[in-house]
Amino acid sequence: MKNVFKIIGVATILLFASCNSGQSLQEYFVDHQGDVDFVAVDVPSSLLDKENIELNAEEKEALESIKKVNFLALPLNEENKARFEKESADIKQILGSDEYETLMKFGSNGTNIVLKYTGDDDDIDEVIVFATDQKKGLALIRVLGDNMRPEKMAKLARSVEKGKIDLEAFKKIGETIDID
Repeated sequence: MKNVFKIIGVATILLFASCNSGQSLQEYFVDHQGDVDFVAVDVPSSLLDKENIELNAEEKEALESIKKVNFLALPLNEENKARFEKESADIKQILGSDEYETLMKFGSNGTNIVLKYTGDDDDIDEVIVFATDQKKGLALIRVLGDNMRPEKMAKLARSVEKGKIDLEAFKKIGETIDID
């Protein structure tokens, strides 16, 4: 009987250890929001100037599905290059889990951006944008919403990339971390 209890105890410990195998993205955000090296901003969708943006129907639907945006950035400087590399690796490890599906990747001239999402193919729970720039630093953005669709979010991301969308709420964030 003692052996049965030992086996159940070991199995329980292994079960709990396997369930908590790493840090979640939300935990990463919470852990770094108070960090003086990071810039952290939570932006409700009401700050997005939706009325003055010229979008097609799919892009508008994608923008309307956004409820909140969490922004976390580590500006790069001479003193924190090692930390930049460590934090980039930590984020890549988190986003490398099976929980996140890749939506798209793009980059050039030392800047790399990856868009990932969680949820079903027909109903995204969150979109994650992870950007690194070898001169400016890293940015991690969580876009939370309702009924977000992968193909529409990808089109919206392309609109942002092309400069079609001027997100006024993010200009000050960009200035803070010296983004052109």
